[in-house]
This record gives sequence, C-alpha cells and structure tokens, in this order.
Amino acid sequence: MNDFVSPFKFHNEIFDELYSQYIKIKNSNLDVPQQLNILFKWLCLTPEVTTYRVNVNKITTEEVIAQLREKIKITKPTDIYPVISTFPFFPELIIIHKWNESVQLDLSKYSNEIIVDEKCGAAVLRGSHIFAPGIIGISHKPVKLEKVSVFADKTGNCKKGLIKEYKESEKVFLGNGILKQTRKELFGGSVGTVSGIGVYMTDVISHLPQLNCTTMPQEWGLLQNLPSMICSRILDPQPNERILDMCAAPGNKTTHISSLMKNQGALIALDISKSKIKKIEGICKELGCYNVKSFCYDSTKAVCNDISKESIENTPPFPRYSFDRILLDAPCSGMGQRPQLHNRIKASCIRSYSSIQKKLFSAAVELLKPGGVLVYSTCTVTIAENEEIVSWALQKYPNLCLKHVRHKMELMGLKDYGAPGYVIDHLTEDQCENLCRFGPQNDVIGFFISCFVKNGIDK
Repeated sequence: MNDFVSPFKFHNEIFDELYSQYIKIKNSNLDVPQQLNILFKWLCLTPEVTTYRVNVNKITTEEVIAQLREKIKITKPTDIYPVISTFPFFPELIIIHKWNESVQLDLSKYSNEIIVDEKCGAAVLRGSHIFAPGIIGISHKPVKLEKVSVFADKTGNCKKGLIKEYKESEKVFLGNGILKQTRKELFGGSVGTVSGIGVYMTDVISHLPQLNCTTMPQEWGLLQNLPSMICSRILDPQPNERILDMCAAPGNKTTHISSLMKNQGALIALDISKSKIKKIEGICKELGCYNVKSFCYDSTKAVCNDISKESIENTPPFPRYSFDRILLDAPCSGMGQRPQLHNRIKASCIRSYSSIQKKLFSAAVELLKPGGVLVYSTCTVTIAENEEIVSWALQKYPNLCLKHVRHKMELMGLKDYGAPGYVIDHLTEDQCENLCRFGPQNDVIGFFISCFVKNGIDK
C-alpha cells in the first residue's frame, strides 16, 4: 500500500452504524473497533493500480498495451515503464501498476494553487487529469500552461470561485500539473457550460500514471474497477441468451456483458434516470454494443402481472421467467469507494438502502427463468447491504442456491483476490465461502459479489 492516507476521518455516526453491524459477525479473529479502524484506513488509501477493460471485439490486448506505453511515455519520458499485468483466462483485463520508486516525481509545492472537490480529488489520486467542472478555486492569477499545485477540499467548505489561498487545515496536497484553462474560462460561463481538461496532471502523490477516458480511443475500452469486471464474468453471459441489467448506469457492466455475448442475443438495460439512460446509449454506441436495448424504467416495477400477456416483448414490464441471467448491481451506500477524502453520508442514509435492494431482488427472482443465474453485487462494505441481503433472500426464496464466486475467480487466475463473506445469523460458513467480499486484504475498491441459481418454479 502507498504511504498516503487521507486526513479525512470517518465521523462517529458512520463508525457507530458499522459497529452495530459488524458485532453480528460470528467467529471474528479481530475485535470490532480494531477491524473497523483497519477498514477505514484502507478506504482512505489510494489503490496502487489502474485497471482497464479492453473491448476485445474491436482490438487486441497487445495492441492496447503498446498504445498505453506510448501514452505513458509522453506524460513522463523514462526508460522505466510501470508494470503492466495481464491474465490469460481474463483476456480483456489490463492492470497498470504505479510508477517505480526510482522514477523521480516533482512533488514540490508551487505558489499558484488549484482547489478541487473531493470527488475530483479522488479521481486525481487514481491517475486522472482534472476536468474543469471539478475545480472550485484558483489562488492568485496563474496563466495558461503555468505549473500549479493541486489540493483537494477535505472539509467541503470551499466556495466555488475562490480566488485567495485556501486554509492549510482544510486542504490536502495531491500533486502538480499544467493549467489548461484561464480563470475566466473556468468560472466565467454559466453553469453546465464549463468542460474539458482544466489541469493536465504531471505528478501525483499516489505515483499512478495519468490515464483517463481520453487516453485511448473510446471504442477500444474503458477504465473500470476490477470487481466490476469480475461481476460480468461471474454472470457468465452467453451468446443468444436473454439477459437483464436491472440498474445499468453508467453502462460499464452493460457493455462488458454485451461483449461477452459477442453482440448476439438480447440485453435489456434499465435505469430509473432518463439522463443516465442517454449516457448508457452513448457508451453502447462508442463500444459497438448493438444488442443492447435501454429503457428509463423503475426496475422494482419491471414484472408484468397481466397473465394475458403471453409473448415475451422487448419493452418493460416483462412477464415472469423472461430472462436467462440477471445482473442486479444494486444502488447502495457506496462505502467501498477508494480513496475517500470526505464522506458526508449519514447513518440513516446507509440504513435506507436495504429496503430498495430487497424490492429489486424480489423483482429479479420473478423475472428469472428456472435454471437461470442472478448476480447480486454492491460497491459497499456494510453487512446490512451484503450478507444480510443474501441471508434474507435464501430464507424468502428457498428455490435459490448459491454458486461459488471465488472458485470461478480462481479459474480466471484471480485466486488472490477477494475473501469469503462474513458469517452471520442464518448464513452458514459453507454458504459464506460461496460469497466474495473485497476488503482490506486486496488493493481494489470495497465490493461484494454473490451469485444465485434458481431451481424450479417460484412458489
């Protein structure tokens, strides 16, 4: 792990909420406060790798790696490249490691400073350049192409358009870059008109090379977290099947599923947000995913109760038993995102997600064919949104059984990633062995994956 830890501290409300959940774990080797302290420190760290998913239907992994090396060499001319890892049984996966410690980075602080919001700051630490909307303030009057130091607002108190130096106690240094837009360009237009790269990052304290969605041709693939890629692989979509992605935004998993289907069959993508559906349609077009049909629709209402509707149509709502496989990457508290620079979530908000997750899960079970596969996943670390949902599902739907997620990962060459789920009431140790929880033992984001097979008709 890298040495940089966010100065942000999880407030007591979050600690108490997770404590109330983690004391339910049986046979834990660590006392709960110690376990949570390890977890929170890990959440504040930046992963030391960047993961890229190749659109193998358009280009080979080898061609992408060659292009990546050229792009990285432009950002920092050196004979020492970051290590790039590939996996023979996961051909679309590329892992780009951080710069070797022998590569000198310019991490001195310059008089001209840029303040960015916490979301933008996390992206910078993950290796991104700074897009203009993420910039909050600029001290003094730097000119275009001048070197600037970049800081993240760690308190949420910085006002948009700040012109003076921000308080030292309320910011955290991220690295240095080249200013690409003037103050007038960044703050002079109306809301929504500011776009493009505001600062081209050259050196970041996380030591990751600068890569973002503009680094490679869009049709070649995209940056995507490893657990998100694993989700689609665990679903194991096949050509000519009928598949549902229930909460599809932003469309990364949708396009991965489409690729694994080789554009053959029907893939339905649903999301409740009209603007997000437009983005899904855009990314599908960019990556050449022509078997995807997307709809702005509430997935909790996706089951058609009209028994007279006998034919399977391609518009929601759908008859029961319509799909061979369903991905439910559920809306969640997002407590697994890394690095966390400023988390404002409330305990009441964390507790609110399990209700919608259960409604979505129930709809998924009705829509799934007998013998079909359902993958339930989240990007959070709470027990209430993960193991407790699995426990509830197995009790409510006795015709569901768990498949072994980590065994399948081993077959892909990923045996060192993920851990079993936590043993809680109504979940046996054997059942938890089938689950996959990504946490402090791995250099990825916090994530959870479970996989169910439906045996027989619903009662």
